[in-house]
Amino acid sequence: MRRLLAALLLALPPVAGWAQRSAPPPHGLSVGPQTITIRLSSFAFEPDHLRLRAGVPVRLRLVNESDGGHDFSAPGFFAASAYFAGSAPPPGGTIDVAGKSAAEISIVPQRPGSYRVECTHFLHSLFGMTATIDVVGASP
Repeated sequence: MRRLLAALLLALPPVAGWAQRSAPPPHGLSVGPQTITIRLSSFAFEPDHLRLRAGVPVRLRLVNESDGGHDFSAPGFFAASAYFAGSAPPPGGTIDVAGKSAAEISIVPQRPGSYRVECTHFLHSLFGMTATIDVVGASP
């Protein structure tokens, strides 16, 4: 019984909210970067912790569920990332997201480290609108 339970647990997919390398597409087809949706609401980011792998492309989809504006400010993270051709880092490392709207950015994290994210609107980070992005080294 224990062996069956252990086998079942190992077969379960990883916890959502963490970026992972996906399985290769069938028949050699290419796919774009994994999309991670981050919800911005009144004084929260959900998820508030991301774990990304250096060198692995990712698309961050920022969805503002509030009526008022928020931003996703991570200057250190954006400075430590590469961008796709025709794309540029956000000015000042901050992406503004108007109320009831969304924004996307496709990036490739480059340098391992822990990066702070916050909403820079007046008092939002003080009320808890902060998050962390951990970038871990590339897999061997």
